[in-house]
Amino acid sequence: MKTSPRRAVNIAIALTMFAVSTLVFLERTHADSKPSVQLSVDQATPREVDDTVQQAIMRDYASAWQALVSALNNNNAGALSDNFVGFAQDNLLHRIQDQQQAGLKTRIVDRGHKLEALFYSTDGAAIELRDTATLDAEILEGNTVIHSDRAQVRFYVVMTGAEDRWKVRVLGAGEADVLQSR
Repeated sequence: MKTSPRRAVNIAIALTMFAVSTLVFLERTHADSKPSVQLSVDQATPREVDDTVQQAIMRDYASAWQALVSALNNNNAGALSDNFVGFAQDNLLHRIQDQQQAGLKTRIVDRGHKLEALFYSTDGAAIELRDTATLDAEILEGNTVIHSDRAQVRFYVVMTGAEDRWKVRVLGAGEADVLQSR
């Protein structure tokens, strides 16, 4: 069966529109998904961490990482203030400014976090955590990947209660085990 040129153009346009809409949907779905967070509170001292606080910590830490991934990928610090304060927010703002000046961006695929509560203040205002995160990271210059790897990174984290949520006050990277460099 022979297809007319006009019909072929219409089919090509329809297929292109379908492909673009599918990519946009997948990108939004991935961007809107929160990373998995597991929390162990067995070692927390001097106070026990109740179930409500545990759920809030996991929810808010996942939101913080979702915002961090978006901010680094888009070089846009706008979403950070909802999830970060103090030292952590300042460091991330500087990182984004440095990326912008260098013409870089960081694309992260967050494979999940295993948190261990180490300290929970007696007044319930702060919690210290150790995070073992598995991350795929790509550094891009324009649209060109100049470095990528998968690593298991250990973070030192302090979260404090603020408004109606927990916010990351300190996020310090410790050692990293590169699992795969590409």
